[in-house]
Amino acid sequence: MSRRIAIIPARGGSKRIPRKNIRPFGGQPALTHILKSAEATGLFDTIHVSTDDPEIAAVAGAAGHRPDFLREAAIADDFTPIRTVMGWTLREYKKRGNSFETAALLYATAFFVEPDDIAGAVREFETRRTHPVLAVTPVGTAIEKLFVEQGGLLKTADEAKFASRTQDLTPAFQDAGAFGIFSAPSLLAEEDGAKPLHFRPFLLDRLKAIDIDTEDDWAFAERLHAARKRQ
Repeated sequence: MSRRIAIIPARGGSKRIPRKNIRPFGGQPALTHILKSAEATGLFDTIHVSTDDPEIAAVAGAAGHRPDFLREAAIADDFTPIRTVMGWTLREYKKRGNSFETAALLYATAFFVEPDDIAGAVREFETRRTHPVLAVTPVGTAIEKLFVEQGGLLKTADEAKFASRTQDLTPAFQDAGAFGIFSAPSLLAEEDGAKPLHFRPFLLDRLKAIDIDTEDDWAFAERLHAARKRQ
């Protein structure tokens, strides 16, 4: 049994930002950044780009990580849970005689994640395998003071605590859109990839936690990248 696999989902049919997984960012295809970070950790026996798209597979290959197989079209849509994709990938490797203990989910557009971030999360998970680890970042607003819209009006989630001091309320976190670390055997045994999980948090700096879902997100990431280069 190999110890660790990194799985980077990169399907070809992204809609809000077409071809975002290989769109140029900082002078190279988008997913190249996370491939380099994963490789630089020195932790992974296998780094697998999970794609249904031959062009994306070729880009991964040019970076030294051509996928051993393509993802089935049936699980390359907008609706298949990412843990279902991970479980399918692990089963395909098991058919080929390779099993793993730890499976890292790394997102293709996590441009600012560094090797030490991934390595730290893997260490955090492997010290206590009781729960998966998820990269999160503080929202900056307590849960009780977050707004929801009801009937065209903004209301806080808990109006009774509207006037409470922030330090007396519940800190909120959001998925950083960067990575998660899982037990590979648990993913293999999982029947419902959409079932909610309880994660242990791995805190990621806000300026590394740029979840790229829209063109505005992409433009912000480019401005941040340019500012870092100037520094």
